[in-house]
Amino acid sequence: MPFFSIIIPTYNRRELLKQSLMSVWRQTFTDYELIVSDGGSADGTVEYLHSLGSRVRMLSQPNNGPGAARNLGVAQARGDYLAFLDSDDLWFRWTLETYAAVIREANRPAFIAGKPFRFQREDDLMRVSSEAMKSELFSDYLASCDEWRWWGVSSFVIRKDAMQKSGGFAEVNMNGEDADLALKLGDAPGFVQIMSPRTFAYREHDCNLTSDLGKTIAGIWHKMRSEEDGQYPGGKKRARERWRILTRHVRPVALECLQKKMKHDAWELYRATFGWHVALRRWKFLFGFPFKALLNSPS
Repeated sequence: MPFFSIIIPTYNRRELLKQSLMSVWRQTFTDYELIVSDGGSADGTVEYLHSLGSRVRMLSQPNNGPGAARNLGVAQARGDYLAFLDSDDLWFRWTLETYAAVIREANRPAFIAGKPFRFQREDDLMRVSSEAMKSELFSDYLASCDEWRWWGVSSFVIRKDAMQKSGGFAEVNMNGEDADLALKLGDAPGFVQIMSPRTFAYREHDCNLTSDLGKTIAGIWHKMRSEEDGQYPGGKKRARERWRILTRHVRPVALECLQKKMKHDAWELYRATFGWHVALRRWKFLFGFPFKALLNSPS
């Protein structure tokens, strides 16, 4: 049984996928299996993956989004831990070695999140070097709610049994399925945030799925409804911790809606989370939002 199952969802990204795979093959830690879950690509991706033989295990299904593609990989994974990488992102050669060391030192935590490096050109990656490992350990993810902690799914490493218990990624046409999963893992014992070294390179480009504000709004509403329906763990006792995490996702989206003249969406998010913000005493947002809305109103 491999220590890691690396799961890469992809759809019509053959050239970017090649770079992602190369970053995996350069890892100094080699006890892993590599799974690519393809969503019906028509750009030669399938033929390329077949040409790799046993180096990659390819899975195929219709294009039902990255959440469904990742879940297919999870269902077929044999590893003790699941490591996720998007097909437009990259790992550094020390990435899996760092995760393995954290797992040993933290006594097999359920959930680990790495540190990103944002880049637009490959030349930018030359500035990144390995550093001494630093990490912060929490009893679980909800206990980390004191500050913003977000990285993207390419930083996620999850113990397989915890992933199975969580129910996996939401298979919904939205952004933020990774944030939703983190909340589902909220009380799984052991969460580690890696402070250094940087463990993945997030590629900024025009085709990033996260650039679609409509899908981001859909993801916010999905998470808020999941909270209202009691789908996240922790019960009433840990509601404030979940609200701290959720409202940190809501506030920037509501403000972006104002900037883009999407007043209805902005005010709906404000009203829907008003009670949570009051409970958390987020007065700056509660009073500042109406003022910003007034400034953004047509004269």
